[in-house]
Amino acid sequence: MSDQEARDLDRAEEYEKMNSRVAVLGQFKFEISSGLIIASRYADKLRRVALVTLGKMIPKDIIMRDIAELNKELYNKIVNELKVNKLDVIRLMVDVEYNPQEKKLQFSNIRIIRYYTEEECKKMGEDLIKENEKLKDELEQAKKKIEEIKNIIQ
Repeated sequence: MSDQEARDLDRAEEYEKMNSRVAVLGQFKFEISSGLIIASRYADKLRRVALVTLGKMIPKDIIMRDIAELNKELYNKIVNELKVNKLDVIRLMVDVEYNPQEKKLQFSNIRIIRYYTEEECKKMGEDLIKENEKLKDELEQAKKKIEEIKNIIQ
């Protein structure tokens, strides 16, 4: 076991005592949640939450292997698709189903929830108001042109 894995297992036990972020959805089916975290820490947090929530029912090597694959997929979504800054606050929620025959975790319904600061919300609101005003002006100009065309036709 590597130092990283040992540290994750120690931290996982610590998390288990503090709080568990899991909902049981059925036999071998769970919903895990990272809680609020900064985006740069999502991989560690998700791995630790998975170890805490699934570690007593599923072999740890399977958890580590499959969560590593999920983290690669999440990196692409968080960094490349959503363009989340590494210091932005996010919450990850994932449905996990364990297939004992294949000895594999299957992930579905992956949700990445991004939280914005009050300043970011105000700026987005101001940008929307500006865009709305611009569209209102364009609409008025289009109405005037339509009236001009109607007058020419009549």
